[in-house]
Amino acid sequence: MFFETTPFWVNLLGIVLGLFFLFAGARKLYGWEWGKNSYLKHSPLWVYYVSAVVEVVSGIGLTLPPLRFAAALLQLLLILWISIRSWRHIKVKSVLLPVTTVLLLLLLLWLTRP
Repeated sequence: MFFETTPFWVNLLGIVLGLFFLFAGARKLYGWEWGKNSYLKHSPLWVYYVSAVVEVVSGIGLTLPPLRFAAALLQLLLILWISIRSWRHIKVKSVLLPVTTVLLLLLLLWLTRP
């Protein structure tokens, strides 16, 4: 039903972003020392695990068309919350991936809005 009315590239974008966040969240949950250490510079450990769980949940939601809008919104809120906490002394290179994913998620939100 949703695949018939949604353009192919919108579905592809949702699936690619979903797999990206699913992989990122799963990697955090199964021991990613560099990721954990980078979070611990700016946030307590519980923030690292909450972000991992939210990434897995939103990753699954992004791959499913009926949940895509809510999942993109959830992931955007997580990225903004984490970013606002830690963007005090950052390098431009480290901002490239979060900014790119935020822009793609905003595009997906717009394209799948109810």
